[in-house]
Amino acid sequence: MNRFLRFSLSVCLVLLSAHLASAQEPSSATQQTAAPGQRRGPRPAPTNLKVLPKDMTGDDVVKLMRQYQGDLGVECEYCHARNPETKRNDPPSDANPVKEKARLMIKMTDDLNAKYLTQLADHKSSNAITCGTCHHGMSHPEPFVPKPRENRPAQPSPQPATPTPGN
Repeated sequence: MNRFLRFSLSVCLVLLSAHLASAQEPSSATQQTAAPGQRRGPRPAPTNLKVLPKDMTGDDVVKLMRQYQGDLGVECEYCHARNPETKRNDPPSDANPVKEKARLMIKMTDDLNAKYLTQLADHKSSNAITCGTCHHGMSHPEPFVPKPRENRPAQPSPQPATPTPGN
């Protein structure tokens, strides 16, 4: 085998082994995001919880946030500010004022469920008030407009007494 061919073959083997080694070791970007349907392990413990229970796990918080997303028809950016450096949502940040309003609404629903619904004799825990109870999948729920009343027979209105001649 001539020298050039041996050199070319050696270079190809080195490049091929380097390629195979890099294909077997996931990059840090691949480790950060799992493929759809694939668990990526437990999420880190949440920080800056002011209304939610402090002992919630990262997975519990994400599950609850997804519930809020559906109830309000919004995405994460609606309440959570973006980190200008990473261009990703920054859940602990309080920079978005909508987040404080959301906290107030969470307190309100918790209060209604704990203080008032529990007083109903026929209350079931599955009938809890959620954001969706009022929002119905809209970030700004439509105002309630009662249905028009059914047409009822008109009651005669009192007629003013008319003076009779001669009185």
